[in-house]
Amino acid sequence: MKDYIYLRISQKEPFDILYFTPSITWIFNLDDRSFTLSPELLYTGITNLELRLKATALAGGHFTEYGEKQNDYRIELRLRYYF
Repeated sequence: MKDYIYLRISQKEPFDILYFTPSITWIFNLDDRSFTLSPELLYTGITNLELRLKATALAGGHFTEYGEKQNDYRIELRLRYYF
């Protein structure tokens, strides 16, 4: 698999919410028409700390790249501390 469309859309501080960045990422496989969709929320309002909440949904039929993955949905919470 080597032919993909990658689209990432993000908006820094929408509605004047400081240190908040929502985004969405879409990766589409042109060969088998399967895709992954990942909305994400990022908060950086605490010094040296980054909070990231990300959900991922995979879609595709049998024998497609994203349809054959072991998980269909996933939610992650990442905490990154800088020192």
